[in-house]
Order: sequence, then C-alpha cells, then structure tokens
Amino acid sequence: MSLPRTLLALVAFAPAATAADLTTLDGKKLTGEIVAISGNELTFKSPAGEEKLLVTTINSVVVGPAPRGLETGKKYTTVELIDGSLFRCSDVTIKGDSAELKLLSPGATGPMPATRTITVPMRPALYAINREAGNLKLEQDFRNLVRGRGRYDLWVKKDKSKTDDGKEVDRLDGVPGTFGAAATDGTTIQFTLEGGKETALRTTQVHGLIFNQKPDSVPPAICKVIDADGNELVAAAVARSAKGYTVTTVAGVKVELDAKEVSKFDFAAGSVKYLSDLDPVGLEESGTDPEHYQKDKNLDKRPIQLFVDPGAGKTEPFPKGLTLKAKTIIIYELKGQYKTFRAVAGVDADKENEAASQVKITIDDATAGVTLFKGAVKKGDKPVDLNLNITNVDRLKITVESDGTVTDLGNQVSLGNARVLK
Repeated sequence: MSLPRTLLALVAFAPAATAADLTTLDGKKLTGEIVAISGNELTFKSPAGEEKLLVTTINSVVVGPAPRGLETGKKYTTVELIDGSLFRCSDVTIKGDSAELKLLSPGATGPMPATRTITVPMRPALYAINREAGNLKLEQDFRNLVRGRGRYDLWVKKDKSKTDDGKEVDRLDGVPGTFGAAATDGTTIQFTLEGGKETALRTTQVHGLIFNQKPDSVPPAICKVIDADGNELVAAAVARSAKGYTVTTVAGVKVELDAKEVSKFDFAAGSVKYLSDLDPVGLEESGTDPEHYQKDKNLDKRPIQLFVDPGAGKTEPFPKGLTLKAKTIIIYELKGQYKTFRAVAGVDADKENEAASQVKITIDDATAGVTLFKGAVKKGDKPVDLNLNITNVDRLKITVESDGTVTDLGNQVSLGNARVLK
C-alpha cells in the first residue's frame, strides 16, 4: 500500500455540473468549480479567476447535496476499514477472504437506484463490522467492545441480560480469537478461539466482527470523501473517471463513485483534527525561562515556516501546527478514535530566530506506556516527517527536551500541520 509522499495523486477534474463551495481553514469562501488537484495544490475557478491553494489550507469543498438521512430506528450494518472509512450497508456477506458490501441508498427519491456493491479484502483492510447498527444501546455495546479489544480478533455475539429492575434486554458480548476464511457461499466463517480450538461459526451467530490488524505502512490521508448516502471514504488518492471519481482509500480499497453521488471533499473536519484546534488535557512547561506553547505560530507569534530543503534555503509555510519549547510535555485526549498522527517536525525558519536549537522529541501512547517515536530535531537539518500509527491510542503525549545542551535557551521545535486522522 506504499504511496509517494505527495499528498494527492489526482488528475484534472472535469468542470462541475453544479457550483462547488470551497472553504479554507481561515474562513475564506469561494464558489465555483474544481479545475484540478495536483501534488499538494488544488486549482479552483471562481468568478474572480483561477486560484491555486495548498490542500493543507482547505477545510472542505462541497460539490453536492448533504447526505440522505437514515430512517429512524431502522437496523442496518456498518463496515469500518482500518483507515477509518465507514460504509452503511443493507447486507454484508463474507465469502472466502473478502467481504461483499451492499450499500444502502437511504431516502432516495424517484426510481430506486441500483444496489451499489463493493468488495473489500478481509485482511488487511477490515477493522469492524457491526450488524446491529441503528440500535443505540447495541451500538454503544459494540463501541465498548472495540475500545476494549486486546491482541485478538473479536467474534461479537448477541446475548440476553437483565436490567436492575429485572427487565430482559439484548446485549453484545465479544469472544476473543482469530477469524479465518469464510465458506464460498457465505454461510460460515472459520474462527480459532483464544485457547486454540477451531470452529466454524454460522453467520447467523455472528452479530459483529472486530479485527486486530494493522497495515504494513500507512500512506497519508489527504481528505475524506463523503457521498450522498453518507458513506465516508478516507482517501489517499482520488482520480477522475468517465462517470465520476475513483477513490482509493488509505487501506487500498478502490471505490467508484458517480459524480452526482459525491457530497463533499472534506480536507479537515471529521477525518482530520489539528492539534492546534484541540485543548490539551495535560501540560507541563518548565526548565530555563519556560515559554508557553503556541498554536499555529512560532514562539514569537509569527506564522510557522520550516526549511524543507535547508541546503537550498527553501522554506514552506505551515498554516497549522504547534511550537513547543524544550522542557514541555503536552497530552491530548484522542479516545482511540484516530488511526494516524502526521506532522513535519523542524526548527522554525524565522529570520529573527537566530539561536541554535537541538531538541529530543518523544511521542508516547500515554495510557499504554508505549513509545511511538523518539528522535532529535536540530536547526539546519531537514525536518522529520512524522507518520505514526496511533490506532487505539487514548492519550497522545508529546515530550520535548534539550538534546546535548546545558540550558534550554533557544531550544524549540515546530510541528507543522500536526494532526490526527481517522
């Protein structure tokens, strides 16, 4: 699934049939059409002319109506991929090593549309299948099982339990083990229990599947594509096709979308959260002459810019990010909802920042006590491109310390576009 570091691999877009509304992260709004997306630039045509924008400065581009709503209380199935992509399905059948998804078309008007079906490889793409979506109580049970998942897959089954007042209610429970291949007719699926016993589960016994698996590599997510039926695709690439778009998710799953079925390209909200838009749940600033960390600015409260090519003196601005002085510990509550942490770590290139700087950065899963990254950032060196797997991380802890110096004076790091992605 390895992809080039470029944020997007998109070809030129054909002119849109209806107006698109683009909103930048700083609140600028444009109405017009997407002309092209290439590299890390989006070309947008409005009445004022064509304008090129860095995709890291864009919040979203709305190209169609909002997703159609689901009927209240109606049961359906959700399928989540390891990259956070989410599908709403009328039915899911696992055959062999793949899952066949029949997508819902809720609230459609006019003639019933043909059922959209996509096939997803069970490994390594699937994260969770919940056949009890639409039931708020059972959905909560399912999310609790996801959060409590250990080193095994979970077979989710439905049992009965009693409330404090003796009322009998349904509940979901998880059995740890490992899923194998399913029968070619989709009636059974192999499951090896934690103790090693193998069994063939009837699919009628399986109310959910939760997988413990991680990708070999995590290409950057550049946006979330939301379609008119409410499906959400965390995209590594999007290409123009004859009828609309071909979306390739971070998990490597390709989905064909008709142009009229696309609602929004979401570059920030939902799929991406910038740390500078979150309030930390823990903060410690100490050392020699401590300074408060800055959001979207350097320590002098000017825009962040980093030497992306120090030898050539080439800098790049970063509209979002954090700047932390040495002897800073900052913790963010993620609640296990994100899959990837991305940032470019370097020393700010502000001409007035003359001090030498060398720091050590440590990024930890604070709850599990696991170190995700440890490395040094030095002024004059090329920035470090951070791309960390944070699946199931509840609290992300970032520690900045001086590296090889007696005092902390001048030692700092900027985390350009520091963000977490679903």
